[in-house]
Amino acid sequence: MTTLAERLAAFTAGLRFEALPAAVVDNVKLRLLDTLGLALAGSREDFARALFGVLDGDSGPCTVVGASRASSAALASLVNGALAHGLDYDDTHAASITHASAVVLPAALATAQARGLDGQTAITAAVAGYEAITRLGMAAPGAFHDRGFHATAVCGPFAAALVAGRGLLLEPERLTAALGIAGSCASGLMEFLEDGSGVKRLHPGWASHAGIVAATLAAGGFTGPATVLEGRFGLYAAFVGKAADPAPFETLGRVWETLRVAFKPYPCCHYNHAYLDCALEIRAAGAHDPDAIESVECRVPAGEVPIICEPTDAKARPRTPYDAKFSLPFSVAAALVDGTVGLDTYAPARLADPRVLNLSARVRYAVDDDAPFPATFPGWVCVRLRDGRMLQARAPDGRGGPERPLPAAAIVAKFRDNATRALPEARVRDLEHAVLALDRLPSVAAIGDACRACGRMDA
Repeated sequence: MTTLAERLAAFTAGLRFEALPAAVVDNVKLRLLDTLGLALAGSREDFARALFGVLDGDSGPCTVVGASRASSAALASLVNGALAHGLDYDDTHAASITHASAVVLPAALATAQARGLDGQTAITAAVAGYEAITRLGMAAPGAFHDRGFHATAVCGPFAAALVAGRGLLLEPERLTAALGIAGSCASGLMEFLEDGSGVKRLHPGWASHAGIVAATLAAGGFTGPATVLEGRFGLYAAFVGKAADPAPFETLGRVWETLRVAFKPYPCCHYNHAYLDCALEIRAAGAHDPDAIESVECRVPAGEVPIICEPTDAKARPRTPYDAKFSLPFSVAAALVDGTVGLDTYAPARLADPRVLNLSARVRYAVDDDAPFPATFPGWVCVRLRDGRMLQARAPDGRGGPERPLPAAAIVAKFRDNATRALPEARVRDLEHAVLALDRLPSVAAIGDACRACGRMDA
């Protein structure tokens, strides 16, 4: 009987660029643009200095985004993945609850640089990773989070192993071994929610790093169990205590989950997004004065409550900027006060803003038992004004996914805004042109060169 790992390995080994729909190729290029912009913006944040510190003593051919040094593939992917996820502005696949690009694309870029691969090969490897990480999460929807595990960190090493393995041209047997090895690297806890610490930023980078190491070990003959996913002590038995749903794996090569990964218009937990759309709609409809608001109620799926609603006191008054990104009350209050949500919404100074905190204390939630979560991340907000009026709005999902897509121009504009925080405009234009021509590039060198820092910001 063919195992799930063997099925993923066969798909990856047999995948050819020519078989990819044009929409998938264009989608991956936009995702790379978005991800590099986020990593560049992240490279100028305080947390980046610690990440750059892990590069000390290491060297290699792979670009570290926003840094002036290069590194080995494994460490470059670790740092780049953490930078890309550091602002919590990176894309999410709803049905699997995974941040796919921050795992997949650092592995694809580093492997392509280390191996001298062309753009089409890098895209093909990335698609293999996207199709894997999404299905791994879909096979147990919401179950990893329910047990306190971050699905991105748990599923990510498998996807990155396939990305790197495809770049190394591993045969199915060796790819299966890489997945077996990756299973012993799967990790990532949600405990950061208890004090607002920033370790979650590391999760996609660590997953990307682990996958590259796993593929490299497998290429050298190291072994891993083919039953790593559905086995007696495999991923699903160990992490969620039940068998995987095999259905998502049966559509490999026919349904492209890559297209269902949602871009983020707001730099915070994706669970918040539909509520922010609703809050901004309500504000535009008349709730533009926070002092005139008596109360705000959000209808929330039960599976989201532990992440963005509880404990209520901590969510109403976030302890750190990262904590605020996972607070529905703070985020909705800020949207109603400011009329916009961006990187400045979660700046340290905003944590003490009395207008936001006063309104945040008036935001409550009720469990929505009918919500289709985690198939979508819906939102429902009701604002009661002191004059007796009640304004409400519903959204079936946040903007950025296949049902409510962002136009390509908006994704490019987001990239430019993020990238110019680290690079001059001329370099940003060069990077944009190179990424959008990725499928025509004989190597990814131009992309790597454009991502490097102009000064020694990584010292």
